[in-house]
Amino acid sequence: MAKIPFKVSARAGKLLGRENFSNPEGAIIELVKNSYDADANNCFVFFDVPTEIKKDKEGKTHQIPIKEKSILYIIDNGEGMTEEVIKNHWMQIGTGNKEKDFVSDDDRIKTGAKGIGRFALDRLGFETEMWTLSKNAKNKNGSFWKMDWNQFDNSEKIISQIEAELEPIKIELKEKIRSLTNNNEQVENLIDKIDFHRGTIIKISNLKDDWFNEETSSVFKSLEALIPPKELNIPFEVYFNHFQQPKEFGKVETAFFNDFDYKLKASYNAETLNVDFEITRNEIDIKALKKNYPDVYKSKSSPYDLKTLENKVFSYSKPIDKILKWKTTDSSEKLLKAVGSFNLTFYYLKYSNSVKEGYPFKSVVASERKSTLDRFGGVKIYRDSFRVRPYGDPNNDWMKLGARVAQSPAGAGQRIGDWRVRPEQTAGIITISRKNNPLLIDKSDRGSLQENDAFDKFKDIIIGCIHEFEFDRTKIINPLYLKNKKDAEAKKEREIQKRAEKLADKIVADRKKAEEAIYGKKGKPKDLFEEKKEEEEKKSYQDTFKDTFKAIEDERNEEDNKELVQVRSLASLGLVVSSFAHELKEIKDNAYEIKELEEIFNAIATKEKKDTVEFKDGIEIIELLDENSDKIIHWVDYALTAIRKDKRTRGKFEFSPFFKSLNESWIRIFKKRDIHLNIDDNLEKNSYNFRAFEMDISTIFTNLINNSIDSFNNLTEPQERLIDINICLKKESIEIVYSDNGIGLDKVFEDDKDEIFLPFKTAKRDRKGKEIGTGLGMYLVKSVIDDNNGTIDILEPEKGFSVLISFPTRK
Repeated sequence: MAKIPFKVSARAGKLLGRENFSNPEGAIIELVKNSYDADANNCFVFFDVPTEIKKDKEGKTHQIPIKEKSILYIIDNGEGMTEEVIKNHWMQIGTGNKEKDFVSDDDRIKTGAKGIGRFALDRLGFETEMWTLSKNAKNKNGSFWKMDWNQFDNSEKIISQIEAELEPIKIELKEKIRSLTNNNEQVENLIDKIDFHRGTIIKISNLKDDWFNEETSSVFKSLEALIPPKELNIPFEVYFNHFQQPKEFGKVETAFFNDFDYKLKASYNAETLNVDFEITRNEIDIKALKKNYPDVYKSKSSPYDLKTLENKVFSYSKPIDKILKWKTTDSSEKLLKAVGSFNLTFYYLKYSNSVKEGYPFKSVVASERKSTLDRFGGVKIYRDSFRVRPYGDPNNDWMKLGARVAQSPAGAGQRIGDWRVRPEQTAGIITISRKNNPLLIDKSDRGSLQENDAFDKFKDIIIGCIHEFEFDRTKIINPLYLKNKKDAEAKKEREIQKRAEKLADKIVADRKKAEEAIYGKKGKPKDLFEEKKEEEEKKSYQDTFKDTFKAIEDERNEEDNKELVQVRSLASLGLVVSSFAHELKEIKDNAYEIKELEEIFNAIATKEKKDTVEFKDGIEIIELLDENSDKIIHWVDYALTAIRKDKRTRGKFEFSPFFKSLNESWIRIFKKRDIHLNIDDNLEKNSYNFRAFEMDISTIFTNLINNSIDSFNNLTEPQERLIDINICLKKESIEIVYSDNGIGLDKVFEDDKDEIFLPFKTAKRDRKGKEIGTGLGMYLVKSVIDDNNGTIDILEPEKGFSVLISFPTRK
């Protein structure tokens, strides 16, 4: 049997190039990357675009580029190419030399790997000329290469019939640049002090695109974002010039942020599964802090103390499982190591001066910051020092930071860990490499990275690192928020006192005026205790008015809280429904059999057939109906109870009847899951005054019980399943100890147990580490307790999970 080879048409080769460089901007970027791969220290992009004046249909004149006369130069002082390299690599489509030899002589990791970069030339123009001088060239012996890309349009030719011109020449690169650019003064100033003992000149003629100002500006901005940032200290500079607009462009500058509020550096080690952090705080005005908040950080421990704030920079390390809240297993370790080591430098810059909150922040120049963020904002990925698009582009919120803000819109000071950074206030650099991160690979069109498991976990790690900064900022600002809140409450108290005194004085003065009108100034008998009585009278009026004003204020706050209480209750209801999705599915499946109940039962209900198999089947279906009806009753009762109007009104609250109702509501579920609930109520015979929304208290115990059931489901060995609730009155507080004997608090929270109260913090993950829990349950519990001026502390039982909840009673 004969063997025949495939033949590739010239047109197919051209389509391959066009597919990979859909726009001219990307093609120029590819050629600049080639200069970097060639160990160039300098790269020049020159546009020579003559224009002509044309009128449109309305008679308006416009400067229109003349494509046929336009020229684009890409020049570098890299290693150049020998004749052999041109023949065996440059002229070979899909060559794998950069894939095999991906480290350059100067230890740069090469950015190209597919061997199709030369098709960028075809994308840009119809003709290409190249002069190149190798680093090993002797006596200025270089090569001249010329290509007519129109050959690829010949449908009759196969790709091996496409030919370029190649000839050896003697070349002085600087002189050749001067000659090609007609001794352009701009060019002369740029190349004068640059070493060109080696390098490459590419001249692209008869350009295929109209290069208006908008298009050339877009390329310049792309290069700003593309080339290695200054922070990486890589000797590679790019110059961009337009001969017809000599003042418009120049050296391509990259981002270097020295005006920021926060800087976070994170280094992820895929071998040790550890992250080294360095945080720089630059937001607080220390002088203003010491003046207005002298005692706020005195009792705080490092790194949240005044000394660390003054030093600005501090460092620490943290295992990745603690950052991600993901228990380490063989499969999780494998995936985390597959991501590979990388570094993150992250900046947070506020847009404006925050006056409303009154925090001692440094003042910022908003316009300058906005301008900087518009040009260099966004968290960008650099592989081997070159930008990977589109990550960090304007409006490319690839980490979904905006969605995180929508989920948790709290201010930075309100609750520790609640605040989320907005994407438009961030900038950053993530450095990866082909060597360390082989699974973070380009899509075929080089448009982005392939979204595989490694990339998903890569994003999770970055977001986890960013949350370290978010958490730190809330830890710093929260004490200031609490101090301001306390001062505001004290101010309000003084204002109420002042209003009460003013009204009391007026009433007493009016009363005295009335008495004088009746008795005359001397008509009333003198009372030796009149002054004392008047003082007590004023005090009585003041207390009455203060209580009235406070009651009005409480009523307003109560109205504001009603909607919040409803939202929390509905959130809790949603969490419970999610947890019992399996039961709901059972009900749905069994419903199909229940539909046949009447037909089966009527068919076999005679006395003669009561002992038959068919009748027994009917009985079993009835039992299923009964069991599922119990479940339906439980869920309907729960749903209706949760939204009952009287539960949405704050009033005097009694715990004893509440716990009796709680037991009745859950008894069916507990029975099915073999869970025993023990309630030790020591309040029944005690008198106390406590006001709350019943819906709020339901939210607390619904979520605690829900977590206990999840914990029992994760037990690996059979055991007795217990939930204990102990409630008693201690001095002026109601104390409730809630406990279960499940698997206890997940180990990922052992360093900081209070993290379970943060929103969206969950240890429930699938095998790939994706969150399958909502992370809202304990957050809702803490929110309700905080709103009722209570506290919750995590206890350390020998087995299981236990918390102490305390509520102050009203006097």
